[in-house]
Amino acid sequence: IGRSFIDFVHPRDRNTFASQITSGLAVPKIVNSTMVCRIRRYRGLTTGFGVKDRVVTFMPFLLKFTFKNISDEEKVIYLVIQATPFFSAFRIPNEVVSKPVPFVMRHAANGNLEYIDPESVPYLGYLPQDVTDKDALKLYHPEDLDYIQQVYETIVKEGGVPRTKAYRMMAQNGDYLKLETEWSSFINPWSKRLEFVIGKHYIIEGPINPDVFQSPMSDESKSKAQKYRDNIVRIMNEVLTKPAEVAKQQMTKRCQDLASFMESLMEEQPKVDEELRLDIQDPDHSYYEHDSVMLGGISPHHDYNDTKSSTGTPLS
Repeated sequence: IGRSFIDFVHPRDRNTFASQITSGLAVPKIVNSTMVCRIRRYRGLTTGFGVKDRVVTFMPFLLKFTFKNISDEEKVIYLVIQATPFFSAFRIPNEVVSKPVPFVMRHAANGNLEYIDPESVPYLGYLPQDVTDKDALKLYHPEDLDYIQQVYETIVKEGGVPRTKAYRMMAQNGDYLKLETEWSSFINPWSKRLEFVIGKHYIIEGPINPDVFQSPMSDESKSKAQKYRDNIVRIMNEVLTKPAEVAKQQMTKRCQDLASFMESLMEEQPKVDEELRLDIQDPDHSYYEHDSVMLGGISPHHDYNDTKSSTGTPLS
């Protein structure tokens, strides 16, 4: 109480808010005017945390303005604001919408958005002032642009399209939802050129992330994330790591043992019909504990009975 309402309005919405008030004062006969605006959430004091350490968050609202004279004696005009909060229309990923509320978007022949219904806010997450004058064509999924091009060709030739098949549009959080659209257009009768296109959109399936108001990843965050990915790849591809040195030492020791073993074999002549056994003692006794290798036929098993070597398998 006693503070300016503008202090609670998101900085990006203050110009729109101010112009809405001035236009309402200039034309007092307009009883009600509306706008979508982000209002700051209350940062309450909690145990162990100060207000300055809490992140400032904003929530979207539909504001309805009414200018009233509270008292006839005082020549003062009061601004009455009715604020209705917006919530995401989706609760689960890829939610199928059975009864969507249609909303209208209008863009010029160059693709710039001129108007978007407030009814679109729970579905797309955009505030009208954020996307006005932005390129509407960038909202379409790249893989659907070939179909969208065909739709626009029909719009120009026929003046509109009754209802399209499903295609994808990007929500504010960066994910895509599916929708169907009824298209119409206005062609200037004097210039014979298309002035603007109107789309009446019906959402049929929500995005993967159901919170359409969640902030998308910024370019800075994307760059930072990619930097970490590059670092991880670089770390994994580094040579002379400690585990590699240990593995190299272990492998060298085993190669030396194997070489010595083979040399001892070559020094001795194999005896026909006589069992020859050589015990390989591993340093840690964990790989070939008490195992023996039989020359001619090589057996990894603990078979101490009837293990005559085969004369048909010469030593190699």
